[in-house]
Amino acid sequence: MRTLARVLILLGESDFFRRLFPWLRTKPILRSLFGWGLAYRREYCSFAEAQESANKFISAGHEHDDDVKMHTHLADRIRESDYPVLYYWSQIGSLPRTVFDFGGNVGNVFYAYDKPLAFSKDLRWIVYDISEIRAAGQLLATERNESRISFVDSMEKAAECDIFLASGCLHYFTDRLDELLASLSTLPPHVFANRTPLTDGPDLITLQDNKTFLVPCKLHNRTKLLRGMGRLGYKLKASWTVHELALQVPLYPESSCRHYSGFYFKLEES
Repeated sequence: MRTLARVLILLGESDFFRRLFPWLRTKPILRSLFGWGLAYRREYCSFAEAQESANKFISAGHEHDDDVKMHTHLADRIRESDYPVLYYWSQIGSLPRTVFDFGGNVGNVFYAYDKPLAFSKDLRWIVYDISEIRAAGQLLATERNESRISFVDSMEKAAECDIFLASGCLHYFTDRLDELLASLSTLPPHVFANRTPLTDGPDLITLQDNKTFLVPCKLHNRTKLLRGMGRLGYKLKASWTVHELALQVPLYPESSCRHYSGFYFKLEES
């Protein structure tokens, strides 16, 4: 299955197959054959349908130990795509007092950014994630004797933050970034969205194959996201390409993401 997926992804990089695949998807017999051969590596109508498919193969998701281990390993590592964030963060006039780390896993970005940005002792770094991840993150903070980081189970405190950070997580939510922010009582003045897979085609839900665990995810349309942020009053101050990550879906080259993206938005009234 994984070999067939890789072959179809490679073929989808050519103009010929990029035009051919949408036509092949309209043929019931071919669609069924590819669906059988690709197993869970396909498009879904909803996260619920994707999760139901995942449960037939690998039921584990973000709560898997491998996900926690991977992000714990990244806690002291600056990746290529972090440098734009570090630069624009350092240009913000007043030091942030509160950061809301949306989908921040064990808080690995906090530990990675602490040294280059010289966070103050009174900084509040709030991480929002699922319960299993929060427990692992709190354990890591205890081991490191770190009191500036805390973990929450809702977005409520995001309305109090100076910086809203979403790093490598937005595709795990059905709502776009602007829709998530619109639910807050107060909009954060600065928003960083890093390591985000987007599509220039139609939105697409699929399963991300992490070898030992599967996670439903959604490729959001780039134009819709940027327009939505503009409607909220945000101005796009910078954007960059994240070369180290890709999310490609077999048979759907028009909606696949060859490179993730990063953005820095500033609320115009701030």
